[in-house]
Amino acid sequence: MVESLIALLILIIVLGIVVFVINMLIDLIPMDSRFQRIAKVLLILVAVLILIARALPLIGVGTGHL
Repeated sequence: MVESLIALLILIIVLGIVVFVINMLIDLIPMDSRFQRIAKVLLILVAVLILIARALPLIGVGTGHL
């Protein structure tokens, strides 16, 4: 159980760094502000979904992965 929590903590840190870097790169791309906002929302949505998919087995919810 402790190993799973440590792995989840490492995932949160790495995912946070990756989201931060991609967010900064989205700001550098010259495009309309509406599209930048959509890209940022999609980035956060994907990050949250990855985090939830990794955290659900810790609380005993099956995700369908083997």
